[in-house]
Amino acid sequence: MDIKATNLARAKIYQFLSTLYRDEVPLWLIEKMGGGAFLGQIKKLQEVCTIQDFCSGLGRMRGTLESSSAEEVFNELRYEYADLFLNAGNNPAFPYESCYSTREPLVMQEPVVKMREALNAAGLHKNKDFLDLDDHIAAELEFMRHFAEQAAYKGVKQEPEFDFLRNHLMSWVVEFSAVLTSAAKTEFYRGLAEITMSFLFNERMFSFAMLSQQATDESYGFILEHMSQAIAALELGDEYVTLEEGTVAPEKLKSVKSHCFICLGLCGQEVRVKDNIITGCKGLPGDPKGGGRLCIKGANAHHNTYSAYRLKSPLIKENGRFRKASWEEALDRTVENLKRIDPTEVGFHRGNDFNNWCHEAVMAAYGTPNKVTHRQMCDNPARMANEKNFSEKRPWIDYENSEFIMLFGINELATSAGQRKVADLKKAVKRGAKLVVVDPRRSETANIASEWIAIKPGTDGAMAMAMCYVLVKEDLYNKDFVENWTYGFEAFRKRLMGEEDGIVRTPEWAAEICGISAGTITRLAHEFAIAAPAVGTNSWTGVTQAPNTLHATQALIAMNGLMGTFDAPGGPSLIRKKKLASAWSDDQPKPPNNAPKTKLDKGHLWSGWIPAYFEKDVDEGKLKAMLCYFGNPVMSCGSEPSVKRAIEKLEFSCSIDCYMSNTTELCDVVLPDCTYLEQSRVVADWMYESFISLFQRAIKPMYDSKSVVSIFQEIAKRLGYGEYFPWKNEDEFLENQLSNQPITLEELRKVGYHITDGHEYYKYKEWGSMNPPAGYGSSGNTKTGKYNFMNPLAEENGVDGLPDYKDPWEDWPELQPDEEFPMITGFFRVLEHEHTSTFWNVSLMKACGSNPVWINYVDAKELGIANGDAVKITSPWASVEAVANVTWGIRQGVLAAAGGFGHKYGLEGDPKYPQYKGFNTNMLLRPNTTCKWTATPPLKYIKTKIEKI
Repeated sequence: MDIKATNLARAKIYQFLSTLYRDEVPLWLIEKMGGGAFLGQIKKLQEVCTIQDFCSGLGRMRGTLESSSAEEVFNELRYEYADLFLNAGNNPAFPYESCYSTREPLVMQEPVVKMREALNAAGLHKNKDFLDLDDHIAAELEFMRHFAEQAAYKGVKQEPEFDFLRNHLMSWVVEFSAVLTSAAKTEFYRGLAEITMSFLFNERMFSFAMLSQQATDESYGFILEHMSQAIAALELGDEYVTLEEGTVAPEKLKSVKSHCFICLGLCGQEVRVKDNIITGCKGLPGDPKGGGRLCIKGANAHHNTYSAYRLKSPLIKENGRFRKASWEEALDRTVENLKRIDPTEVGFHRGNDFNNWCHEAVMAAYGTPNKVTHRQMCDNPARMANEKNFSEKRPWIDYENSEFIMLFGINELATSAGQRKVADLKKAVKRGAKLVVVDPRRSETANIASEWIAIKPGTDGAMAMAMCYVLVKEDLYNKDFVENWTYGFEAFRKRLMGEEDGIVRTPEWAAEICGISAGTITRLAHEFAIAAPAVGTNSWTGVTQAPNTLHATQALIAMNGLMGTFDAPGGPSLIRKKKLASAWSDDQPKPPNNAPKTKLDKGHLWSGWIPAYFEKDVDEGKLKAMLCYFGNPVMSCGSEPSVKRAIEKLEFSCSIDCYMSNTTELCDVVLPDCTYLEQSRVVADWMYESFISLFQRAIKPMYDSKSVVSIFQEIAKRLGYGEYFPWKNEDEFLENQLSNQPITLEELRKVGYHITDGHEYYKYKEWGSMNPPAGYGSSGNTKTGKYNFMNPLAEENGVDGLPDYKDPWEDWPELQPDEEFPMITGFFRVLEHEHTSTFWNVSLMKACGSNPVWINYVDAKELGIANGDAVKITSPWASVEAVANVTWGIRQGVLAAAGGFGHKYGLEGDPKYPQYKGFNTNMLLRPNTTCKWTATPPLKYIKTKIEKI
């Protein structure tokens, strides 16, 4: 062939390879590839081909095409494509140069910038209709096609082409082809990998020959001639698909003022963006929640967005495997099933409250009463104890002015609601405030504390009741506050003194239960009283994720009530959030609420859908379908094996998520959400000050993902409620919500937040109530206007509403540790991760990529376990394997490991990254078991035994 024909032949092969990589292989192309003209040329080529790996790859592909009908091959390759390139499988072959240049599963890195520069120099840019990324293998291969055609038709010098080949494709595609060969299950994709690697190797040799003006390899010329003839029979057309003509000027660096949405901290975040690529995240100066600081999660939030494991396209499951689907097909399939099934038999599980006003309204219009959030799996006992007893479910302590801080089961340094609060706590300790941490494990916060109290799990209520006993018995409490600002004190006093049941809640009584000496309990009560009112006690999931802790949480907060520390300098602050206006303007019709007031499950106090009863509800026919938005109930709702079985038994399930997870893999339809950095919202928030915070979209949604509002708008339209969800863009509902605020959306974009009310003390005295005034909201409401020692909701329902200690196994005797299973196992949270939502982020996994089980040195010695040993942890219901972390930093008889681990997908599930691996303690839970008061499963109270493997 002459040089023109050679370049045209090369262009054909680049086009062919690009076509096979850019999307699932269409049926029409498989039919043509399996037809006589293409296969005939391939057979001729194989008969005399001397480039073995190229012809070996052709043989693999040919074998697939000849093995079954075109439709059967098409279906198999659809599933394979979804597994390999859409992250439906756990061993994907990332088709991006970025992932190989950094050796990390991160996209949108430096190669994208270089690719855009090269395209611009050639007068091209990525086609907006090609929804994948600039450095996708298909785009780079099509760019090489362009170079070859330019050389053939216009005699353009080939140096830029050869530079691009060497500096881009050859720098990563050999490694990509090796990964694809290893990951693929079909011979077709293994063959494609082999052809790609061989062709590019020979292209490099061709480029060397051309640059040095030497003769090219005849055997390679033979392949070019016959392969291009075979490809011509496929009639691929002349148009470009991933690229289009015209240069696009790169966008300048800009700063987007926003807030982090990885944990409940919601710290202010400044996102730096250049040419629609996020280059970094830092704290937003002056923001009330973060104080200008971000934790490791917030600083690496864009690595969630740029995780190579992102879901890119809607998926539909067929024959147990996923395939790519259009939004139309996936949404139609979802809504057809929602219409087919009675709404009262459908559960809506949301783990994320991003613009929750929208999706909750859609599901209410649909008519399901079975809506559940993550609160049952989190701190529902604390919420139920506090939100009815006064006006705040989480009364954060004013650390800046505290003299004595007592934290039960809360690790502020790792899980705080805001980096400003963490900084204030550290400053308080540094200036001499006393910090007492009550926790079975020596947490990061316990490490900086004046005292670490290693309490028995599930017994915090006994210690708190005994401290309250000392405060009341010795007349140390604030009589003025108790008399004027509390309800139910006399009943509480009788409980403490044993006048009801003969059990006096003395420090000696508590010591027998919680394993803390009576002298320590008495001393701490005295110190607490002496430091008042600049004191506060608080708790979180370390207390609440054990059975029967509603009353324990009431007992802890009652210490604040006895001393009158609410809203005092240094005490637990009351909140007031200036309410946002409706997302609907006055002239827009509001959606109806068609959900009946029925309760799927009933407990002593909490009623509704109780996710820990998932399997039981399905077996009883009460649940037949689930729509899950950004939640992972399999790993978080209770017993993992039980919840998994429950979802598998459903008639239909749909997941809206950014990643494939242990829950998403079980669903029939998967809809790709975009991360919070790709969509917007506005919220009323509080951290001592009241303020409005903006979550401002930093970049356009990636791939074929959509914002949660647009997804639920489409669902509403198909359900027949589209008229009630009319917004054409985000600005419409954001402006509506800000219509009652003293700041416009445009002004808010410039700063990211707006303080509506400064930090004030004793606000309830001005209000005349613990509840904030009209126009403001809070997370709770006390019907008495006072702090309630007696829980009004419990009182209304005729059940015990006073603070107390109750045995964790009172309702579930099977949970009590015994001779065979003497250890209590639970999980703890770490700074690097948030629940199960951050395990696709390589930066966070590098910081914390496994979860060894903590075991006390004495326990380990008795069991012959050394640090680093492989161990098996067994409960009556399951067993898991782990690695031992032998330490003095945990109480004897207690085991604990970092939570959130145990993923089948992402970095834990990917065999390419064996260094990242952990286990989920929820595997050990008893099925269909939860606290009967609050519906929180006993995530931190699992009886177990441990042994060396």
